[in-house]
Amino acid sequence: MARMNNIVFENLRVEMARKQLSIAEIAKYLGIARDTLGYKFSGKRPINLDETLRIARKFFPEKDIYYLFKELIPSDNSPENKPA
Repeated sequence: MARMNNIVFENLRVEMARKQLSIAEIAKYLGIARDTLGYKFSGKRPINLDETLRIARKFFPEKDIYYLFKELIPSDNSPENKPA
């Protein structure tokens, strides 16, 4: 059976591919291990706001952070956004 890849941050990954930017390069900039960032990009560990802002500012200044990390933004239909 083939191993399934959990794709999180689909837009970020598309933009990384366009720029031929690796997870290792971004991890080095953030000062964390490549595997740690890989876990964050696959949804196995949480990514923090500081990391998302630093990635967007350094590598994708022309892109909207909401576009790059759309999976972190609750939809309008989510329970958090409904009045009590």
